[in-house]
Order: sequence, then C-alpha cells, then structure tokens
Amino acid sequence: LNNRSTTLHFDDYRSDLFNVSNGVDQGCPLSVIGFLFYNSPVLRVADRNPQRGELSLGFIDDIALAARGASYED
Repeated sequence: LNNRSTTLHFDDYRSDLFNVSNGVDQGCPLSVIGFLFYNSPVLRVADRNPQRGELSLGFIDDIALAARGASYED
C-alpha cells in the first residue's frame, strides 16, 4: 500500500490521521482468499449435527454464527 491514511471514529473519539503501511486494498480479489484461510476455523466451531441447534455460515467476507436451545444455559 502506498499513500494510504485513515482515522478511527467511535463514540465521541476521533483519532489523528495516521499512515496505513500494510493490508489489502478494498475490493482486492485476494482479500476474499485471505479471509477464508484466516477465518475458516471459526466456521468449524458449530457442531455439524443439525439436532444440536448450531449453525455457522460464511459468505464472501461475512460470518454468522447461530445457536438454538431450550434455555439460555443450553
């Protein structure tokens, strides 16, 4: 990456502008492959048995985990 900078914003905080010297450009086709390799273990967290009520889904750069139980403790 060349000539990249950013600021962080959350709540009432705003950081000073700082340089970003590593990472992948937004929309780069390699980012999807890197995301899948890095996050694939997260998708294996859920039990594959549908009777357990656990589900994990991954698509492009999003992951969703869901769990169902009779009570909060389940």
